[in-house]
Amino acid sequence: MIYLHAALSQQFAPANLPGAVRATLGKPLRRAAGLTQLALVGAFACLPEERRHLPTALLWQSTSGPRLETITLLEEICDGAAEPMPYDFLATQPAIAAAQIQPMLPGLQSAMHIPLDSENSTNWSLLLNLAIEWLNEGRYAQVLCAQLDHWAERSSGHWLCVGTEPLENSLTSLQIVTEPSPDAHADTSDFPARLSDWLNHGDTATLSLHSTAAPQLAVEFARL
Repeated sequence: MIYLHAALSQQFAPANLPGAVRATLGKPLRRAAGLTQLALVGAFACLPEERRHLPTALLWQSTSGPRLETITLLEEICDGAAEPMPYDFLATQPAIAAAQIQPMLPGLQSAMHIPLDSENSTNWSLLLNLAIEWLNEGRYAQVLCAQLDHWAERSSGHWLCVGTEPLENSLTSLQIVTEPSPDAHADTSDFPARLSDWLNHGDTATLSLHSTAAPQLAVEFARL
């Protein structure tokens, strides 16, 4: 059985993001790109301290991805008066977001980034299907699924944390089903917020997530 341990959404003004990191760690995370900072504050919000050493995978998608950092780097190269710094280049690499938080999250063993073409296209269903398969195979104790976007005007993180262990505060169980419900939720970026709303105010026993990219499959959440 797979369990949902956390579902949350975070929104920050980019100028406030370093302060959120400082509040989380008790110190600043120097030379960290926006996506790295989002990954840190979200992962810490999902995982209590006693679970941060357990084998963990991070699956994250992004519309902005490293694009904003890449644009900044290209502007420095093409129009700037000085050479870009090495950290500016590293900020354009999606894998760095996970690598830089690993010292604070010692259980993090692997990470995968999935770029998105537009804000209207997301892959929560794919992330959760992969997470369920990995957990059933015993690769990890828990998997973090996220959508992280860092734009000039806003930074946002949507998170789901799933694992094999039923915790005292686990929210639901979940499984892959082959008959999607006719009222299944569409796969959009704010799905964790809609899932949280169902947990708090919904009156049905189950909620399904369905993606048109996988018409015969759905992820079903069931209340505990």
